[in-house]
Amino acid sequence: MQLNHHQRYLVEEFAEEYLERRMSRRDMMRRVLAVTGSVTGAAAVLVTLGCGSSDDGASLASTSTAAPAQPTAAATSASEASGVQHVAADDPAITASDVRYPGPTEMRGYLARPKAEGKYAGLIIIHENRGLLEHFKDVSRRYAKEGFVALAVDLASRKGGSTDDAVSNMSKLTTDPIEMQADLKAGVEYLKAQAFVRPGSLGVTGFCFGGGATWELAVASPDVKAAVPYYGSCRPKDQLAQTNAAVLAIYGGNDTRITGESADVEQRLRAANKTVQIKVYPGANHAFFNDTGSAYNAEAAADAWRLTLDWFRRYLTA
Repeated sequence: MQLNHHQRYLVEEFAEEYLERRMSRRDMMRRVLAVTGSVTGAAAVLVTLGCGSSDDGASLASTSTAAPAQPTAAATSASEASGVQHVAADDPAITASDVRYPGPTEMRGYLARPKAEGKYAGLIIIHENRGLLEHFKDVSRRYAKEGFVALAVDLASRKGGSTDDAVSNMSKLTTDPIEMQADLKAGVEYLKAQAFVRPGSLGVTGFCFGGGATWELAVASPDVKAAVPYYGSCRPKDQLAQTNAAVLAIYGGNDTRITGESADVEQRLRAANKTVQIKVYPGANHAFFNDTGSAYNAEAAADAWRLTLDWFRRYLTA
């Protein structure tokens, strides 16, 4: 089958995690199958990525050969010590809940905001390839605690929304570029309509798959004034001159598949006289910000969080 950019990106992510022994072969095959829709299609694309063979269809039912690494107690302690703190849903300083709002379909998401009355800058938060899981709701609450209104969109909304099953979410995610842009822009319109949001102060940030979607929304929506993609592949390189956003692009030094395009992205934005900063963290892997995953890097995550907050506070002042 012919994969579009988003589908290819997802398959590459799963293959990379498998090759780095952060995902079992069975899990990789199940997730690739959710993208391709057929065993033969999954096997064919994996061959091109160096982690498959012609008989990979049989491996779909095989036992795991490489158990994915799990966060250790030490990593959890490092997370707590790093300044990247979890924020509870019932934190007295914020209001947070699941929401539904209009779009091309009924959209789902999670909205967190400061409890104190006032108007605040609004942020779209875009999840990784496993859907709108609890981690991204927590990230939204962290932003609310810092004085932002944060809407974590659910890109599985068209098929009933994310669940706690990553493989199920994979089959639900919107990967059509036109659909994705429409769903993300619906989130922007929803934020603009909220009485507690300054409509001229809207930004976006996302991670991995969501980092790529961040680039797309920054180009597609003139309302977005600041964007912080975390290790996201930039599909609309030829359209970067259209963005109104000041861009802080964050990468992991070990994530060569994505970080390799950073110089080109920066050059294109500077050539268009756009505000851009590139930050590469040496020794950090893809998905280093996610403190629920095996790639978490507490030091890089803490510094990236600080830079991101500073960026949004600087450029979302209207």
